[in-house]
Amino acid sequence: MISAAPTTWLARAAAFLVTLLLAVGLWAVPAEAAGYTLTASGTSTTTAATPRTLSVVYRYNGVARKNTRVALQRYSGGTWVRIKFVTTGSTGKATASVNPSVTTRYRFRTSTATSATVTVTVVPGSWAVAGSGSGHGVGMSQWGAYQMARAGRSAADILRYYYTGATVGTANNPRTSIDVQVLGRASDPATTTLSLSAGSWRLLDGASTELATGTSARRITIARTTSGVTARVTENGTVRQTIGARPTLYLEWTGTDYWPGTSGTVTVTGAQGTYRHGRLRISSPGTRPNVVNQVALNDEYLYGIDEMPSLWGTSGYGGAAALQAQAIVARNYAVLDKTEGLKASCDCHLYDDTASQNYTGWKKEGGESGSVWRAAVDATRQDDASTVTVVRNASGGIAETPYFAASGRGGSFSGTASNRDAFGTAAQSHLAHVPDPYSAQAPGNPYVSWTGTLTQAKARSVFGFGWVRSVKVTARYSSGQIKTMQAVSDKGVSRTLTKTAEGWRTTLGFRGSWAHTVTARP
Repeated sequence: MISAAPTTWLARAAAFLVTLLLAVGLWAVPAEAAGYTLTASGTSTTTAATPRTLSVVYRYNGVARKNTRVALQRYSGGTWVRIKFVTTGSTGKATASVNPSVTTRYRFRTSTATSATVTVTVVPGSWAVAGSGSGHGVGMSQWGAYQMARAGRSAADILRYYYTGATVGTANNPRTSIDVQVLGRASDPATTTLSLSAGSWRLLDGASTELATGTSARRITIARTTSGVTARVTENGTVRQTIGARPTLYLEWTGTDYWPGTSGTVTVTGAQGTYRHGRLRISSPGTRPNVVNQVALNDEYLYGIDEMPSLWGTSGYGGAAALQAQAIVARNYAVLDKTEGLKASCDCHLYDDTASQNYTGWKKEGGESGSVWRAAVDATRQDDASTVTVVRNASGGIAETPYFAASGRGGSFSGTASNRDAFGTAAQSHLAHVPDPYSAQAPGNPYVSWTGTLTQAKARSVFGFGWVRSVKVTARYSSGQIKTMQAVSDKGVSRTLTKTAEGWRTTLGFRGSWAHTVTARP
């Protein structure tokens, strides 16, 4: 009978040899065969500015292996390079933070197992959009008009250039009034105080019955209720009179067409201007007290339009013709809105901001070089003939005369935009694209160049991707404004979007939609 001892001894010797070879790395046993596994996971896409966490779980035959050092490697230069060690916890899990600047492959490794590769795709954190110009781009460029005036062009020359095919003529000047909302937006205060700088005031109801009167020493606080607007008259902090809710109140003061006498200006708390002319109508169509300045359209309203620097009309600037052109197009704008009637939302014809035209009343008229602006308005009125200067369209009607700050350029194109390209509205012949070298030539133009930022979050929202890898402009309008943009996702999916020029400006939140270049940033 043969003894089993030699066989046992040989088996032990063989096992020892395998262990030794494994230890020195001269013999590798497949991890799966040995029962060891490393399972890696982690976010696959990030930006260079945002670290991400990779995880690994180490097991032997499905049982967690704790207190084990695991190497994290990245693929670089054709080889795997160890960048750090991590140690597994009680569940066999370890984590590591990575912050690659470019798309990088990672893996975890021990002497007995290697994980699958995890690719961290790095996308831009934002894009720098280099652009120029400001505004929607349709009609008259204000900086361009200024430069044309400096070059000796008349107001009529400027208007005929920017409103191609339109004519500059006259219209009757009936002394019609226009209602301008100066307070009442949802963001405005829930109460407001009216105060007069000099002279006397009176408060009337809708039937013109006098409810209260006073001098500049007294203040009127207006509030809104579900039944209308209320008023509280105070003097030196003492309540002198309280007026219950009325559907409508009117404030009139001396020095106006409504009441001759000492001139004063009214301040409305929360409004952007002060008011020397007309009267105030106070109502409550919305959730706030609604204050409207009722003024004569062709002088009092235009005197308060704050859309162009009055200084441009002084001798040192040489832009008087530009101011006259501005007065004419502002008149056209107001006449058309007056024709449409009162807006239910504001009980007004016009807003006092860029939703219509920027109106600050006496703040403009009585401000720096205000007399120069007033003279420009007066130059567009022919009082002896009871006419005013207007722009007429191809059909002879009062033309739509949108205007904006300055034209820009995009790629090799530049100039103004057609109304169809900018707004998507039916084309009007006098609102066509025209080249505009004048905007860029105007001294002091702050919109010759600017840089906007398109964030990764904004790009994801605009294009509907989880992550965006690249963005570019693929088509432009004749003005140079953006027409079509293309984005590519981190998965390589391409998507293009076409919008109106104004649609892109509001979507991206830039001054204008004339974009030169789009450059990725970390």
